[in-house]
Amino acid sequence: MDALRRALAQWLPGLADDALARAAADFAPKRLDKGQPLLRHGDVWRHVLWIERGALRLYFTRSDGREFNKNFFLEGALLCPLTPAMWGEPSLFEIGALEPGVVWRADAASWRARLDAVGAWEPLRTDLLARLVSHKLQREHDLLTLDARRRYAAFCAREPGIAERIALGHLASYLGITDVSLSRIRRHAGAVPDRLNI
Repeated sequence: MDALRRALAQWLPGLADDALARAAADFAPKRLDKGQPLLRHGDVWRHVLWIERGALRLYFTRSDGREFNKNFFLEGALLCPLTPAMWGEPSLFEIGALEPGVVWRADAASWRARLDAVGAWEPLRTDLLARLVSHKLQREHDLLTLDARRRYAAFCAREPGIAERIALGHLASYLGITDVSLSRIRRHAGAVPDRLNI
C-alpha cells in the first residue's frame, strides 16, 4: 500500500494527504498469472489498474484469432478508462498479463467520482490522454516512415525495459513485423536473446 500511495502522489501532484489516502484506500491487490485477462473484448472496462509488479498488454483479437498488440505497460503504470465510450461501452480491445505479477484495482466509476470531487480527475485524465496521443503519433510515424530494422532500434531506444522483457512474438506484433524478421534483426543487432515463449 505504501508503494501505491507513493505512486499516486506522483500521478496526482498537489492532492492533499487525506484525499490521497482515501484515493489509495479504494484499491485492492490482485495477483496475476501469465496470460490472465483483466479486460475481455466486449466487456465494459470497470477498473482502474496500477501495476505493482509484472507486465500488461493492450491488444486486439481478430475474428480468426490473430492478436495485435496495441501497447505494453510495466511496473508503475496507471491504466484507466479515460472517455465515456471507454467506461460505458463494450471494449474494443483486451488487457492481459504478459507475466505473473500484482496489480492494484479500484472501481473506476467510484474512483473517478472521488477525484472529480477534489478537482483531480480532469488534470489526471488530461495527462493520461496526452501520453496516449503522443504514444499513438510516435507509433504511427514509425510504422509509416521507418523500415523494420530502424523501427526496432527506435523502439529499443525509447523503451529499453520493454524491449528486453517482452517475448519476441508479442514485440513483433506491436512493431508490425513477423517474429522471424524480428529474430533476424535481433541477431544482427546483437540484442537480447530471442524469447519465443509466447
